[in-house]
Amino acid sequence: MIRKADEKDIRDLARLASLPEVWGGTEDELCEDFRELLGSSKNLVAVKELDGKIVAFANIRIRSEYVAGTKTSPVAYLEGIAVEESFRRKGIAREIFDFCTEWAKEKGCTEFGSDCLITNEESYALHMALGFEEIERTVHFAKKI
Repeated sequence: MIRKADEKDIRDLARLASLPEVWGGTEDELCEDFRELLGSSKNLVAVKELDGKIVAFANIRIRSEYVAGTKTSPVAYLEGIAVEESFRRKGIAREIFDFCTEWAKEKGCTEFGSDCLITNEESYALHMALGFEEIERTVHFAKKI
């Protein structure tokens, strides 16, 4: 079953999001982040539940600012998606993304945006499988002053 997440799911969401290929960070920090996300009407956190266990989540945010490669506003933005390793390659990411797409349409969105690190080949492959097109590649810089 796919459904909107609620407060009782926060610990499971943090566990999945703490994976290095997702968001990283500590579970306690991520619990706080998810509490904020669940309280915002511009965010959807959707979960896939199998036999009472959360095995995947996706976080979608409605963005009004410019999103690379899009021509409309607002835009649904895939902020994060994670599927437990033992449940990958079974169509769960597609299923949860389709649920999120319907929510985004209800919010007036006609486009989806997302990003991933250039080195994250698994995420890149997932985005391509979900129908995203690569728009651009960037390199970020920093300098201590």
